[in-house]
Amino acid sequence: MKKPIVLGAGSVVLIIAAALYFFKGSAQKSTYETIEVGRGDIVEKITATGTINPVITVRVGSQVSGRIAKIFADFNAHVQKGQVIAQLETDIYQSRVEQAEASFELARAQTQEARVSLLDAENHLRRITSLSKGLVASERELEIAETKHKGAQAAYDAAVAREKQAQALLDSARVDLEHATIYSPVDGIVISRNCDVGQTVVASFQTPDLFLIAQDLTKMQVEAYVDEADIGKVQVHQEVRFTVDAFPERIFNGSVSQVRFAPKEEQNVVTYATVIEVANPDLSLRPGMTATVSIITNEKKNVLRVETIALRFKADPDDEEMRELTNGAGATPNGEERSQGVRQSLWVLNSTGEIKSTLIETGISDGQYTEVTGGALEAGERVIVGYASPGGKADDSDRPGFGFRFRR
Repeated sequence: MKKPIVLGAGSVVLIIAAALYFFKGSAQKSTYETIEVGRGDIVEKITATGTINPVITVRVGSQVSGRIAKIFADFNAHVQKGQVIAQLETDIYQSRVEQAEASFELARAQTQEARVSLLDAENHLRRITSLSKGLVASERELEIAETKHKGAQAAYDAAVAREKQAQALLDSARVDLEHATIYSPVDGIVISRNCDVGQTVVASFQTPDLFLIAQDLTKMQVEAYVDEADIGKVQVHQEVRFTVDAFPERIFNGSVSQVRFAPKEEQNVVTYATVIEVANPDLSLRPGMTATVSIITNEKKNVLRVETIALRFKADPDDEEMRELTNGAGATPNGEERSQGVRQSLWVLNSTGEIKSTLIETGISDGQYTEVTGGALEAGERVIVGYASPGGKADDSDRPGFGFRFRR
């Protein structure tokens, strides 16, 4: 009876040992995460946010103070150049015009009076001068006549100056009266009205804004602020695509019309304003909308590309299995620059499970994919982006001996 028991116990031991060896071998074997190299389109772009505004907006205000008596234009109203859009009360300005007219008439009458006096002084001086030649008038009488003539001339000049002053005051009063009527300076659409009937407008220190008129809402512009690290890639006439929250599924197109040199600094971040022209024939875009902008700096069709994550992968020199598979080559240093033409390394896993490091030249990148411009890499090959080494903590498996941790 003891011999079968011993044989049975030995069989169990052998089975357990074989199972442990199998699981140990499985657990010690590294697993590689790979992706396939393929062809496709790459669009290199710069992202930014901006505000949509009309190309030309005119703020219409009042140059004179007063109470608003009438309003002839409301929100979204189409107005034409020279059209009356508001009227201030004119009583006080009409009164000032009448006063200025009276002052002007008085000054003109005084000028006439001074002119008559001057003519009389000239005639008197002429007679005295003639008499003095015949020794009928004394030298003293001639001096008095000359003095009166000079006085009359000065009085006439002063009267003429007062008349001009009165004319200027009259013109000013008439201009103020005209300014009480507010006209539209351009053809456009009223997008903002900041006044109501009965409101008092005070124009003492600055011109109050009563209306905001957009000249043409079918032509809009986006003022986007691009980071200083990317502004060197932005050029005039580059294609732009953007979205707005009001139409999240719709992509609008535009082009860069201006890259301004003036910097804008907020919280130690320097940005530069980039103006983007946009057509708005259906008036879907409205002033003040926030646009998420993508400026297309480069675009290539059907090029050899690889996911950018593969360029970041580095072999672990402490991993024995990977050192054996790579013939002790270790990790080939990846290029650190992200500019075009940089030589970088990739780890390629062939169909037999062998790993090799290959150098490639990279071109443009959209963040997810990077263009391959040179090197011994072909479409269909698989490159390593991570591997699970034995002994790591299990992320999604509770079975003993299968604790892999992917490294990238």
